[in-house]
Amino acid sequence: MDTATGRRGLPPARAGLAGAVLACALATASCAGSGSSTAVSVAADPVAAVRAAGPASLKIGTAEVATSVSMTANGKTDQFSGTGAFDFAKQLGSIRLTVPPDVSAHSTLDEIVTPTTLYMRPTGSTGKWVRVDSGKLADGDLISAGYTSPILAFAMLYGAGAAGGSVRYVGQDRVYDVPVAHYSGTLDLAAAAKAAPAPENAALVAASASFSKESVPFDVFLDAQGRVLRFVAHLQYSAPAPEKGTVTIVSSTDLYDLGRKVAVTAPADADATSSN
Repeated sequence: MDTATGRRGLPPARAGLAGAVLACALATASCAGSGSSTAVSVAADPVAAVRAAGPASLKIGTAEVATSVSMTANGKTDQFSGTGAFDFAKQLGSIRLTVPPDVSAHSTLDEIVTPTTLYMRPTGSTGKWVRVDSGKLADGDLISAGYTSPILAFAMLYGAGAAGGSVRYVGQDRVYDVPVAHYSGTLDLAAAAKAAPAPENAALVAASASFSKESVPFDVFLDAQGRVLRFVAHLQYSAPAPEKGTVTIVSSTDLYDLGRKVAVTAPADADATSSN
């Protein structure tokens, strides 16, 4: 977060300028004509702004993506991280995912995701992709792939502030050195499922039934155009038998290099085999 520091002994003219800059930095909206380009205007209605961020972000076209997921159960945390690219017009993305050794014998997996299908294979493999029907995954593939697709993240925001939840402005920040406004609150998965377009709505219906709580705490960071540059969700579900307790998940999805040309294609049918 940008900060301002004062200095003693400033000449009067410079002191006046410093005061104006400090006042601008403390304002809740950017100062027009001040020469400062670091502040993002704050929405008068945070709920409406966050809900509108989903469809606004789909208009980005293309972007590079970085993901991070931590899963904690019984005092043990597994960490997943990935980088890739998405074409939002085609609703198609690719991720190279680093996975914990106790999750997979392969340290990295290549994944291609569409709204209805997940393709996976070990990095460097020339074999067939494993094809998974997202509709058969308990959570609708909200987190099963080892990350949250930005397309599903956008759809989740339709439920921001619903079912007694709230959204508040936190402050100014930067994501990949781009100024953003930070909002925090809760979203309701069932409400998001009702408002989101197909096929994302079906995934959210599954997710709302899969996780322990439909109300999901989140943080979202919006650029000056109201687009999502970072989304962080806090999820939990009951550990499957014979394990006991709760699995807590923190999933973060970042977007950067917006509009950069990306080349992502889904595997041909002949190049994929269905999972059992």
